[in-house]
Amino acid sequence: MESGFSALAQWTVCEKLRVLRESLPNERQLAFLHRIDDVLFSHGGLADVFVRLYVPASFFNVEDAAVETINGLGPNVMWQDLSPIWFRPQSGGEKLFRPNNLLQVVGHTPVERLERKGNLISCDVFSTYRSGRPIGTQEFLLLDTVTWEFEGAR
Repeated sequence: MESGFSALAQWTVCEKLRVLRESLPNERQLAFLHRIDDVLFSHGGLADVFVRLYVPASFFNVEDAAVETINGLGPNVMWQDLSPIWFRPQSGGEKLFRPNNLLQVVGHTPVERLERKGNLISCDVFSTYRSGRPIGTQEFLLLDTVTWEFEGAR
């Protein structure tokens, strides 16, 4: 699959993130990971090995403490393939963090339709090919964070 990266869009993305950061009542709302009930939301996904590398062992089984620790990491740590920004769990090479306890919802990897595999929901159905043609269905994910039931909405 071809990349959707655009050097021309890089400035726009950085500028919009600055505007977003300045408009939020609490800067902590702009985080790498968000947890609602037992659902973890991130751009790329949270790999078990990443948590083991950067979260103290005493926090490993406490999801909120692990999330808080990771949200405090800097750009040097977060700019690697296994970080929650760039990880691609769909490849199946790495185990997800707490797979029996947490559902993870991720974007980053374009998919044709909303899909759940085990404890992972992939929802990047808005990406496009370089030509502008959509890769996916362009549906919004509607997820019940308690039951983990979901559907797509146009």
